[in-house]
Amino acid sequence: MRTLFALTALGLFAAPAVAADPVNLKWSLKEGDAFYATTAQEIDQNIKVMGQTINQKMTTTTVARFDVKSIKAGILQIEMTYTKVTMEGGPAGTATLTDRFKGAALTATFDKGFDITKLEGYDKFLDKLSDGDDMMRKVFEAVMPENAVRMLFSQVFIAPPTGAGDKWTRTDKVPLAGLGELVNKTTYTVDGVKNDIATIKTTADVTFKAGKGNAALPFKIVKADMKSDDVKGTILFDTKAGRMKSSSTTMKLKGSMTIEVQNQQIDAEIDQKATTKVEISEKNPVKD
Repeated sequence: MRTLFALTALGLFAAPAVAADPVNLKWSLKEGDAFYATTAQEIDQNIKVMGQTINQKMTTTTVARFDVKSIKAGILQIEMTYTKVTMEGGPAGTATLTDRFKGAALTATFDKGFDITKLEGYDKFLDKLSDGDDMMRKVFEAVMPENAVRMLFSQVFIAPPTGAGDKWTRTDKVPLAGLGELVNKTTYTVDGVKNDIATIKTTADVTFKAGKGNAALPFKIVKADMKSDDVKGTILFDTKAGRMKSSSTTMKLKGSMTIEVQNQQIDAEIDQKATTKVEISEKNPVKD
């Protein structure tokens, strides 16, 4: 059971949405603006372990409200509040845990290049999710470390490229609280603009490097050789509204891992496909 939990938990961090940067596109934001982002992620994972093949399918849907709190001297402050989180196909008891996300809030400060310079509210965020359970707090901190939470903002607030042109690259590193590190090397290409909508195509190379483990989890990754050279995406940017309209990314991740559970090392082969879609709307899509 612990082995299955360990392998299932990998799906919580194996497929972060890949952020993107539009070329020569201007954001139009003012204090008081608000909108909603619905993120749907589907993971289909096959794991070969101990002579068996385990197929896991998991769908996570997140709805969050984004409020522009302040714009001063090019510094942007955004508050994100979870409206709803649901998960299908996850470990037993997941539904109870996802209910805790509702109302959880974090605030990010962006510089002129749309890099996040400060994240506020992370400790209170963990407190709300753990609901007074110290062990659960450590688990949430392991699977949702601060740098990974920052990506929740980055996948909505697309940063401009550092140079001119219609093609550029960007590297994002996401530490995973001792489990390891995800490295995304992404190439973005402007595919055209039509009816005030700019289309940006993305390709990426994603690798996972094993870390030293985390005492809050019942397993650790001893070594890993995981890589993806088939990550493709499309971002639509509304040039009239001055913000992203939608994005979609498909990622295939394949390789091997050695996982240690209760002092026993287990070799596993993983073949995973993940699809992430983000939709922006003016109205709250959640009906209370």
